[in-house]
Amino acid sequence: MAVVVADAIASARRDPHRRISYSRRKGWWTNTSRYRDRDYTYDTVVPAVDALVNAGILVDHDLQPAGRATGIQSSYRPAGWLAGTNAPKLQKTQRELIRLKDAYGNLTGYRDTERTQRERRLVEKVNRLIGETEISLASPDAVADGDTIRFGNHTVYPEMCSLYRVFNGGWTLGGRYYGGWWQSVKSKDREHFVLNNQRTVEVDYEQLHPRLLYALAGEHLEGDAYTLPGWKRKTCKVAFNVLLNASGYHQARGALLQHVDGDDLAAAALISDIKAKHPNVAEYFHTGVGLRLQHVDAEMCRFVLSEMSVRKGVVVLPVHDSFIVPEAARDELILTMKNALKRATQIVADR
Repeated sequence: MAVVVADAIASARRDPHRRISYSRRKGWWTNTSRYRDRDYTYDTVVPAVDALVNAGILVDHDLQPAGRATGIQSSYRPAGWLAGTNAPKLQKTQRELIRLKDAYGNLTGYRDTERTQRERRLVEKVNRLIGETEISLASPDAVADGDTIRFGNHTVYPEMCSLYRVFNGGWTLGGRYYGGWWQSVKSKDREHFVLNNQRTVEVDYEQLHPRLLYALAGEHLEGDAYTLPGWKRKTCKVAFNVLLNASGYHQARGALLQHVDGDDLAAAALISDIKAKHPNVAEYFHTGVGLRLQHVDAEMCRFVLSEMSVRKGVVVLPVHDSFIVPEAARDELILTMKNALKRATQIVADR
């Protein structure tokens, strides 16, 4: 009950209208036991929430059916008066650093292997180095507010300093690193990060997934993948990535509607134009290949973290296809990233 209340206080102080979800389905607690402390089970959490609702500490309780999976969990809001309650600063740690989701995006259990144990050890070492690093943000738009940093309506939480890997539907799909608060900072503000009183730089891969996709087809990308006559480059970039991640044509076209003012014919035309520009890889579009490419870029990220942080002790903050490091480590980072890309494209082409 104390932990639920502490979480409710923190949530009320950040956004009193945001709902907090939890499951009342016993099967969920069994399948996801790996990701929680043993004290948190169906038999402890559900009665605790019910008691706190009855006490008026949690309100607006939305109960969902407990007997079957509906995809929507039960939820509640913290009572408004909790926002004015003082509470000790919470330390958020990640219990499980290697996470597996099923095809529907739900966390699922798994048996440890030599590989999962090796991956967990690497993430632990990286997190230890990050935890020993003083990370600050000197952006003129950043406003410190207790244990949060606000950018207008956008809020980030600096206590989130532990990375973890998430695989999606299998050990060869996804695998990206999440959990670091710097990943929620917008790109224009990330240039203001300071690590141990040192200025930083961010280096990213240009057109990474298009380049990997071409490597998968045994081809080489020439020019800008996102430039198409008659279309804005930003729209084309979004569309290209939608085509990589969609599992079907109709899903892709539907996802593009919000980017073309709801015009279904324009969405279809944009897809057609992208395919015409990239005939050598068109067969991969809207096949869900994006998760395979994510696994490749995640392994590239692993290589960078292993070489830079674990072997050389250089703190690296990963942002999926880019990395933030102290300015002095810029050249070394670029060389390591080039090596990671070279290895990845060779492996993809061989496969």
